[in-house]
Amino acid sequence: MENKEHSLFYNHIELNNYNREIINQFKNFSKNNPNEQIYLVTSPLGEKKYQYDYEDKSVVFLSPKHKIIFFNLDQNSEDEFEEYVEEFIEDLGSLSDKYEYKQYIGRPKKWKNDLITKENFNNENIVDIINNNLIEDRNLRRKNELIISLITGSINDIKNISIEEPETLLEKIKNKIILFDGEQTRFIYKNLNKKVIQIQGLSGTGKTELLLHKLREIYVNTEDTKIFFTCHNIALANTLKKRIPDFFDFMKVEKQIEWNKRLWVDRAWGSASNKNSGLYSYICDFYDIPFLRWSKTTSYENIFSLALEEINKIPENEFEPAFDYILVDERQDFPDIFFELCKKITRKKVYIAGDIFQDIFETNIEQKVIDVDFILNRCYRTDPRTLMFAHAIGMGLFENKKLNWLTDKEWEASGYIIKRNEKREICLYREPIRRFEDLDIENYTSMTIQKLKTYDQILHIIEEIIQENPTVKPDDIAIINLEDGKGIYDFFNKLEFFIMDKIGWKVNKAYESKEKIKDALFLTNKNNVKGLEFPFVLCVGSKIKDSYKYRNTLYTMLTRSFLKSYLLYIEDYKIEEQKKGLAIIEKEKCIKTIEPTEQEKEEIKRTIIKLKEEKNMSFNDFLTEIFNDLKIDLPCRKEILKVLPEKLKVFEKEPIIEFINTNKKFYC
Repeated sequence: MENKEHSLFYNHIELNNYNREIINQFKNFSKNNPNEQIYLVTSPLGEKKYQYDYEDKSVVFLSPKHKIIFFNLDQNSEDEFEEYVEEFIEDLGSLSDKYEYKQYIGRPKKWKNDLITKENFNNENIVDIINNNLIEDRNLRRKNELIISLITGSINDIKNISIEEPETLLEKIKNKIILFDGEQTRFIYKNLNKKVIQIQGLSGTGKTELLLHKLREIYVNTEDTKIFFTCHNIALANTLKKRIPDFFDFMKVEKQIEWNKRLWVDRAWGSASNKNSGLYSYICDFYDIPFLRWSKTTSYENIFSLALEEINKIPENEFEPAFDYILVDERQDFPDIFFELCKKITRKKVYIAGDIFQDIFETNIEQKVIDVDFILNRCYRTDPRTLMFAHAIGMGLFENKKLNWLTDKEWEASGYIIKRNEKREICLYREPIRRFEDLDIENYTSMTIQKLKTYDQILHIIEEIIQENPTVKPDDIAIINLEDGKGIYDFFNKLEFFIMDKIGWKVNKAYESKEKIKDALFLTNKNNVKGLEFPFVLCVGSKIKDSYKYRNTLYTMLTRSFLKSYLLYIEDYKIEEQKKGLAIIEKEKCIKTIEPTEQEKEEIKRTIIKLKEEKNMSFNDFLTEIFNDLKIDLPCRKEILKVLPEKLKVFEKEPIIEFINTNKKFYC
């Protein structure tokens, strides 16, 4: 695995006799200052045209809170070093022009004296040099971060960034300058000597964004290469098709996109009638092999296995790769055979991004990260306290009977630091992240759980948000109903009326529009929020249910916010124990829970495995097993099935058992 260095430390310099000592010192400094983001470079990343003769004898130190320090490693070449620094700064001016930063940060002559310094290195301790170059002024710091973003290729949309420090917390977070961390930067720029490169991360760690940067790097720096960017979901594929031209424009890519000649973006399957409609469609046409159409009995496993079998029959001296590069998003949606096929038909590299938690009831996280090259466990979307609470309520960590438990390695892969106390008490901590660094959030509650009594309560929350954040827009807020059934649409209609009448905002019923609409509050069920984020999210439900599917949905919905989530329940069931757990997260910045016994862990694992097996059953077999467990005889089963509501015809045990127990006295 590539992440041997600290996740906030990135070194882009190859070791030589000049730089070996100083780089080792920087590594030690990073270990002793784990929350300091540090980059070591000799030229701007991502721009191959910027290369310098003096790179072997220099190190450029970048860190958001410190001046940019140019270290000269050979004092016998003072003139060449001075020329190198001037050329580097001149090229920064060109990059500033290219990405339209200049109007915000000015020409280099305006900032170089404040933000750039030069040092001769004589094997002395670098700690004093770093500490002496701390930037105290916040506005200068923001300029410095923008310059670092130019050097590292972590380009920000400058139109949305202000140099002056914003006043409200919402605007501060919206205006936070984004810098790739060490692990993200390694994925984009490090050239690993292997064909298949895998990246795994939590939701919100920027995986899709990194694939877009990798795509841009390949497209710009290679000629006549064929690239296929694919995923399982057709909606996501369509979103990517729309997003890539905008992303290329934003990143000032001068090469025109040659669709279906150099770049294909589509789902993995496709149709037989159009070879460019999917990766599988193209493969079948390219290698002249049979195309299997979709049916209930045909799976990814089938089509990709048979395709690979057919391709392997081609003599080696006649075989030609279909693509130079393949990029795959949402790895968890594919069987392993798909990646074997991608490797076979790709000339150079296959880049694969997936979610460590396909859901929070994964049973093989430890196995999933063994062959992974990069692990992203720093979630940049959600406040760490909200993420901790979402994991805790999702897995039942505040309850006596846990719904899931991870091994120590799995907790660590998910970004947690473990501390054990007496009597099996465990504290799970997360490192702070840059999106919330330097912000006064200590007394700001990022997560609220309360009993819901009336619609006025929801309106009051919206009014409070507006009062605390005068620049908030309607599309900064999402209200998500966690329930199923037709009754939720009455809730949506009434809420839409109250919001429009009392607050005067437009409402976007996203379960109908299927998109985010500017200047309209986002109102939806749980099925239309994938990939979206909002400053504020209100989740509304009847009660905290114990079904695994429900808890997973709850975790997913709560983590859609990047500032604050509200959880509103009509019934009191389990609210108090969640409130107590949340209070500890707010006060101690950790999840405090009791570790299950080994016997309890085995029981948890068996339950989850059984649950996943049930998903592969027919619905009739699923119901039969429930009836058998409840000892319901055949005549009674038939009567209950006649009145089983449509909304319960899903693979969720708890509501079905509740319905049977309530109604069996009438039908048995």
